[in-house]
Amino acid sequence: MAVYRFAYIAVLVASLVFSQAYAGHLSSVVLITVIALPIVSLVLTFIVKTTFTVTFDTSAETIEKNKTLRVRVFIKNNFLFPSSSTYISASMPGLSEKKDARLIFSLSPFQMKNLNLTYTAEYRGEYDISFDTACFYDYFKIFKLKKKIGLHKKITVTPRIIDVASDNGFFAVSDEESENQSINSSKGERSFTRKYAEGDDVRNIHWKLSSKQEDYMVWQNAENLASQSVIVCDMTHCGATDKEKAVHTDAVLESALAVALYNLKNDCNSLISFYDIKSQKTENLPIEHLSHLYKTASLAASVNSYEGDPSFYTECKKHFTDNNSVKGTAVLITPHCNRELAKLAEELAVFSDVLILMTGEAEKGIRQYIKSIRNVTVAELDPWNVVRDLPAAVGKLYSM
Repeated sequence: MAVYRFAYIAVLVASLVFSQAYAGHLSSVVLITVIALPIVSLVLTFIVKTTFTVTFDTSAETIEKNKTLRVRVFIKNNFLFPSSSTYISASMPGLSEKKDARLIFSLSPFQMKNLNLTYTAEYRGEYDISFDTACFYDYFKIFKLKKKIGLHKKITVTPRIIDVASDNGFFAVSDEESENQSINSSKGERSFTRKYAEGDDVRNIHWKLSSKQEDYMVWQNAENLASQSVIVCDMTHCGATDKEKAVHTDAVLESALAVALYNLKNDCNSLISFYDIKSQKTENLPIEHLSHLYKTASLAASVNSYEGDPSFYTECKKHFTDNNSVKGTAVLITPHCNRELAKLAEELAVFSDVLILMTGEAEKGIRQYIKSIRNVTVAELDPWNVVRDLPAAVGKLYSM
């Protein structure tokens, strides 16, 4: 814009010199025109700014991590003159800072423009998508006017639900199937479907799904399951930067969801437990059918890591050693492989089997010591490659 201003000043000076050197009607008209045109342009641009409207919508308010979010922007010029160069300042979700975008365009009289944007969230959490201000240049690009838009929308990014038994690593069911599962499970009847096996009751065949799968599929009952796993997530800080903390926290929660899904498919209920620093209480979420799994993933989207009390040690003790605690196989998911974890494993191994999934580096000598404890099974994964490592890690825990 500075170039256009310098150009206008040069034309204005030339007009002034011309009017002084050649005093007359023509030179005066030229000077007045050069002075008046930017003013008229400014007035028209101000009216365009006043009548200009912006709205936007998103394809969803809750999406899974690494899935694409579509943002559709609707922009309209409600004036009978076209708008000159216009740009809108938009902010998309980011981990530690917003990612700014600038949308530049022009609109004809009464024209509506639709802009389609896409964004993929790298980490789970709650983010704001915002369209803050619109800037309008006049037709000569001498003046710039700003208009406050102030449109915001909160987007929830949930951790991934990873199916360790799937070829591509991700768990997915059709909308119809998910709805049916939720309806049936809410009655305490069925939780998921599987392939027909010899001896299954034909009354449990899911005929509609069977026709799509080209194989007989039956409802799997989830009543009166005898076994249970208590999955305790270590939400204490790990990592020096915000990015490292997000990676480790996501790895812990996604591992918990993957283990719960594996248990669910093998007739085993789960209880996912983690400490929520916002509410300052421990969340204990039962996983007895798919709707519970989705709900837990949604709740886990806003959980932050923390430092200080309560420690992972005290959280686990609540579940497995108190008189009124929940009993079951202990599944500990933590990025901290230290002496406290070794002490915890020793104590819990007295009461139940202990499965430990390590998502971080171990202190020297601690890893081998924990692996040597009776009734304790240990698996490891790289938090930066959760999808790649989880099948092998869960397989090791459950001797698949």
